[in-house]
Amino acid sequence: MEFKLSFSVLVFMVFISSSSHAYKFNVGGKDGWVMNPYESYNHWAERTRFQVNDTLVFKYKKGNDSVLVVRKEDYFTCNTSKPIKKFSDGNTEFKFDRSGPFFFVSGTPRRCENGEKMIVVVLAERKKKTAMPPEESSPGYRSPPPAASPSALKTSSSSGLSVCSCSVCIALMIVAIFGF
Repeated sequence: MEFKLSFSVLVFMVFISSSSHAYKFNVGGKDGWVMNPYESYNHWAERTRFQVNDTLVFKYKKGNDSVLVVRKEDYFTCNTSKPIKKFSDGNTEFKFDRSGPFFFVSGTPRRCENGEKMIVVVLAERKKKTAMPPEESSPGYRSPPPAASPSALKTSSSSGLSVCSCSVCIALMIVAIFGF
């Protein structure tokens, strides 16, 4: 019984610690940061959930291309003259330090104009709500319960791995302890 308890505590700790990690996403998959990608970068970014501390990995031919972080106006005009940040090492990692939109373009205007650009929206960090006293409302009216979280699993589209939610971790711990 002692072994089962130790094992279950270890499993629980691994799941809890992994649920707070950020993810790395390979932009463009195996093709990398290229002109005319198989799937448009914006389509990929729209179907992926990015959070603060996640990292984008841009792989491209050093000396032939670059990645610029630009302002919204410069994104739409492919203006590469005033970037916020410029990367040209061929293997760029960009870590999100805040929520909100980020605008990426190729440092070569022709490549940007041919689709080598992307908008990423990073989700706002959710703070745990503290218990609030119920609001006074008219008699006979009850406010609806809060909505459930939109996703119990966070999936990295670059690797296909998912992180279990706490309820799944607890269920695994119970199974390990009691042997159900």
